[in-house]
Amino acid sequence: MTDPKDDWSDLTQAWTAPVADEPALDPGLIRDLQRRDRLARLNFAGEIAGGVAVVAVVIWSSWARGLPWSAAFVALGFVGFALAMTLWSRRGAPGLLTDTPQAALRSAIAQARTGYRWAWAGVAISIAAMVFLAVVQTLLPGSPGADAGMMLGFGVFLVICIGLYLRHARRCRQRMAAYEEALSALSDASRTD
Repeated sequence: MTDPKDDWSDLTQAWTAPVADEPALDPGLIRDLQRRDRLARLNFAGEIAGGVAVVAVVIWSSWARGLPWSAAFVALGFVGFALAMTLWSRRGAPGLLTDTPQAALRSAIAQARTGYRWAWAGVAISIAAMVFLAVVQTLLPGSPGADAGMMLGFGVFLVICIGLYLRHARRCRQRMAAYEEALSALSDASRTD
């Protein structure tokens, strides 16, 4: 039993007071993590829905509009490749952890790494789209150069997309390096205390 004369106020204060050595969570980083998480989820859903819609259009075009089956199979192969690259880029996404500064930084590193893979998947899909357009141009009925202007326009668009994907990859690599440096500094600071 306890003695009523014991003074427990120091222990109570130490128990209820926040730890002063723990760095505070950065609200700006948390907002950025949440925003990027929402955008990544919307982007992923859009890419999957778009792939499924393209498959439906290709099948409908083959049956109802007379698209040659060889072109349909090439289109389905391209869509399958694009969907596989989308799934590859999103693999191992850890979710959003923001309970401690270390967890928030690890989540930021994981998001940047996923964005980096997504950018390289976009480059691969854009190159595959160029090949796909060239192959489909030869498989469709009519003269092989009939839609050259349209194909050139698609090619320019895909080159611009590749440039934007490479820019995104560079930015993700820079974010990864900055977050890894901050996590290392935070770990070093906690070890010296």
